[in-house]
Amino acid sequence: MKKKSINFWIDILIFIWFIAVVFTGIVLREFPVDLSECRVLGVPRKELAELHWILSLSMIIFILAHLVLHWGWAKVSFRKHLRLGPKALAVTAIVLVVISMIVAPVYLTKDLPERKAVKGMYSKAEPLPEIVASLEEGIENGARF
Repeated sequence: MKKKSINFWIDILIFIWFIAVVFTGIVLREFPVDLSECRVLGVPRKELAELHWILSLSMIIFILAHLVLHWGWAKVSFRKHLRLGPKALAVTAIVLVVISMIVAPVYLTKDLPERKAVKGMYSKAEPLPEIVASLEEGIENGARF
């Protein structure tokens, strides 16, 4: 297969995976963990969360392949605009990835409560009575979850 054709199909896959990741992310956000036993579009919420995770990881792989295929363009552009050679570009990219892997978890979890405070919270949590009543009513009326 020609390089242009491979680039095209990888770009198409990245776009489709992006739409799928966004869709599953929105669905997971709208159906809280309290409803983890329910089905969303015929799929249990837990499996939808796993699908979201797998799609996200595979999208990262596609993006890395995209970057590898466009490495020549990146080298020329960085050399032209930033005066960086290919080795400096590679080192810069690796350093940025490592820094983001260190900083992102710290930044994203800074507002979360400590594990000890949360540990007993979820085992004692009860679903809201309105949700239970609504689900029971739906089951009585023949709805499938």
